[in-house]
Amino acid sequence: SQTTLIDAMLTPLLQDSIRSVFESLPEASIEFMQSSGGLARPDDFRGAQAVLSGPAGGIVGAVKTAEVSGVREIITFDMGGTSTDVAWYDGKLHRTWESKFNGLRLRDPMLEIDTIAAGGGSICRFDGQRLRVGPGSAGANPGPACYRMGGPATLTDCQMVLGRLDSDLLPSVFGSSRTEPADINASREVFQRISDSMHSHAKMSLEEIAEGCLKIAVEHMASAVRRISIEKGRSVEGVTMI
Repeated sequence: SQTTLIDAMLTPLLQDSIRSVFESLPEASIEFMQSSGGLARPDDFRGAQAVLSGPAGGIVGAVKTAEVSGVREIITFDMGGTSTDVAWYDGKLHRTWESKFNGLRLRDPMLEIDTIAAGGGSICRFDGQRLRVGPGSAGANPGPACYRMGGPATLTDCQMVLGRLDSDLLPSVFGSSRTEPADINASREVFQRISDSMHSHAKMSLEEIAEGCLKIAVEHMASAVRRISIEKGRSVEGVTMI
């Protein structure tokens, strides 16, 4: 019943999106990636099959890259705007028939993927006791603060504050006009607000706060890698991360 509910919620939206694609590309022959790693024709593509279709596509691409490189065992690592997805491949794609999303159980074949809320748009904040990263995301709109759309502090802004992202080297596609460069001052302002909210807690520079948020995100990612490898009795010796 829960799988049916998910399917009923997502399929109409999915079909609307598919129709818009074919309106733009009327002569194209298109198949769609499913959460299981297989392809589906447009008429057969359902919402319940698409929940992890993006991460599944990343795994399939990583496996192909490994095969071309002559590598047999890999850990796939796919960091995007809202999450990081990791999976294990040792010559075969590992699948599961039951997963849980936002408290709902989904019974449909899909690749075994460990997804964590740590992506470029993951929101950084101080909850009154400690720094936190995610699970909320700024998304594409408003996006990170440096996008000039009034967004919150994110992991992308951490990289701006630490000088690892150079606005001069990024395209000028930000702001309401989509013609402005990324704004490091906006990144610093949102981290200054976090600093001000820390009150009597240990005083930290903006750079220290940004570095702390990144360390939290990296630990979340490392935990996901451990869960799909050594916690399942798999040795990581000689394994390649792609």
